[in-house]
Amino acid sequence: MNGRFILLLTALAVAMGGCSHISNPIEGNAIIDWIDFVKLDGKTYVGLYHQVIKDPDLVTDQVVGTVKFKLDGVVTNPHYRPKNGDAAYLAEGTRLYGVEGFGPDEVIAARDEGKIGGFRLYAEETFSKTIPQRYPDMPKQQVERIRLFKDRDMQPFRTLTGEEVRRFIALLDGGEDKTVFTPDRTNGDPDVYMMVFCTDGPLAYAYYLEDDGQSVYFHPWHTRVVDDEIRTFLERQDD
Repeated sequence: MNGRFILLLTALAVAMGGCSHISNPIEGNAIIDWIDFVKLDGKTYVGLYHQVIKDPDLVTDQVVGTVKFKLDGVVTNPHYRPKNGDAAYLAEGTRLYGVEGFGPDEVIAARDEGKIGGFRLYAEETFSKTIPQRYPDMPKQQVERIRLFKDRDMQPFRTLTGEEVRRFIALLDGGEDKTVFTPDRTNGDPDVYMMVFCTDGPLAYAYYLEDDGQSVYFHPWHTRVVDDEIRTFLERQDD
């Protein structure tokens, strides 16, 4: 009798532990490095790291969703399954907007003053695979102008058009790829620039360019060192 009673208590304890896990699935012991995503209406949208909005006016006033729960720093259960309204890094209450030229099931935007154009862009997971990400895949023939930004600046210090665009891209394409490369930090960290390539579409393509004083380089795949002539485009011009 006592043995049966102990067995029942053990089974009850296991069942209660299981219920606790089900009712509170966010807790665990893992430190999770989330990808940047948001989930809406059963769809997962992933952050676009190499795209910015070409013109903030192309983000519509249509609110397509609102973030209800931020996972980063809260969810420690590696088996947690994201729900509608969950986001990895966006704060709770963040509104998500439509973008002209795309359906709400393709590309959406969230306000972010730390991003060029003032918005962080997300694409539905499957649709994101149709958007070129790396520099070699960018539609270079469609580039109309290139905006150059100093790292962390939200306004460009120079905009290239016409023949300048063609020459700038030619310099990037004509660089030398290095499988092994170490920046020269003799005089401190390299100067960092953001190159934003604008086409006739609503999304622009954004890539970093760095100058360590000895070499100017970027990362289309491996590190590529480009001709020093490109520094002539990195000089601020007076209006």
